[in-house]
Amino acid sequence: MKRAWVEIDLNKIYENVKKIKKYTGKEFLAAVKANCYGMGMVEISKKIESIVDYFGVATIGEAIELREAGIKKKILVMGPILPEDVGEAVRNDITITLCNREVLMEIKKVTEKIGKKATVHIKVDTGMGRIGLKVEEAKDFVEEVVKEKSIYIEGIFSHLATAEWKDKEYSLWQINRFKKVLDEIGSKVKFKYRHIENTPAILNLKEECRDFNLTRIGLLIFGVYTEKYLYNRLPLNFALKGFTRILFVKEVPKGTYLSYGISFCTKRKTKIATLGIGYGDGLRRQLSNRYFLRLNGKNVKIIGNICMDQTLIDVTGKDAKIGQKIMVFGERFDIENMAEKVGTVPQEILCGFGSKRMEKVYKNG
Repeated sequence: MKRAWVEIDLNKIYENVKKIKKYTGKEFLAAVKANCYGMGMVEISKKIESIVDYFGVATIGEAIELREAGIKKKILVMGPILPEDVGEAVRNDITITLCNREVLMEIKKVTEKIGKKATVHIKVDTGMGRIGLKVEEAKDFVEEVVKEKSIYIEGIFSHLATAEWKDKEYSLWQINRFKKVLDEIGSKVKFKYRHIENTPAILNLKEECRDFNLTRIGLLIFGVYTEKYLYNRLPLNFALKGFTRILFVKEVPKGTYLSYGISFCTKRKTKIATLGIGYGDGLRRQLSNRYFLRLNGKNVKIIGNICMDQTLIDVTGKDAKIGQKIMVFGERFDIENMAEKVGTVPQEILCGFGSKRMEKVYKNG
């Protein structure tokens, strides 16, 4: 019997992808990095491969894992790769993000040695500040790359830092800087793909991004939103449900301290259930004493500090028994609400539940 698990409805994910594609009218890159936010990169990619145009990952290792699993669609490593990894990328038909001369020089060597072209997307830093060419350097760099017959420049892209904000000023500044780069390059390169839209951008900046033709979507395929107000722009099905089980039940008198740090003291005779989930499974410790799980559809409060392997809930007045299921998440905005409560983003909450101990159960595969 499972102790803690996530049920992942692959049909809902599939339908969400179809709805997003229809909404944007653009080609679709499924961002399945970080084991698809912990929910299973290979399993999900296999389900949606027939309806997406590209996959996006963060590392060469993730890209190779997809290839070894039989994924045939194009794969872009959206982060920088080391020069030592260029050969593996080229041999496995993996698209490289190119934004520095060190990787460019290695591509030249590798393609000459193995007699095979490399496919690249040029990355421009318009204001995210992580990786990418400076706006003022992009034109000259692209003109240098385009001279190399062994390199196919398939695309050019940038990344938005505040796409979910209601205040669009910074995003518009980034978009305009990206357009400036494209204007400066002009007709020198016929990019198949020009992309800057991430999940919140397709919902919050749809009109502003009309000139681009590839969307990069990750979190939204689960029906999880970077900001809850964006849900009304495109309502999607929540495709995930998380559960744990009651492992132990007892009653304690008023004045009993509970868990590490004795942060909770009972104010009355209290019936307590110990659950088989903790922060080692992804249930964030910051939710201690401030959040509710569900027993038979009813809220039950977390009491005491969440431990690595166990969590306590107040089940006073409820028919709680060992082995019963407790819903950790499964209703609209559960992941987003957890993120708000602890002051982080839904992506981090979801990745936490990617813990190996949180078993993954795939439905409608």
